[in-house]
Amino acid sequence: MIPVMVEEEQTPDRGSRVLLVAVMLCLIIVAHVFMWFSDMPRDLKIVFTVLNAAGWTIVLAPILLVDRWLATIQAGAPEEEAEGQSL
Repeated sequence: MIPVMVEEEQTPDRGSRVLLVAVMLCLIIVAHVFMWFSDMPRDLKIVFTVLNAAGWTIVLAPILLVDRWLATIQAGAPEEEAEGQSL
C-alpha cells in the first residue's frame, strides 16, 4: 500500500501559487537587468536573453495552462456530481 504523500488540506491555494510565480518572474527580470548592465558583449546578452525567455516560457506556460484547466475542471465537478445523483 502506498501512503498518501499530500493531503488535500496541505495543497497550496491559488494565491500562494500566483505569488510564487510573480516572485520568480521578478527574480528573472532582475537577473536580466544585471546581465544587461554587465560588461558582456551585446550579441551574447541578446542570445542569453532570448534563450532564457524561451526556456522559461517552455517551463512556465504548461504549468500555468494546466493550472487553469484544472481549476476549470474542479469548478465544474460539483455540477457534474449533482447531475449524476439526480439520475
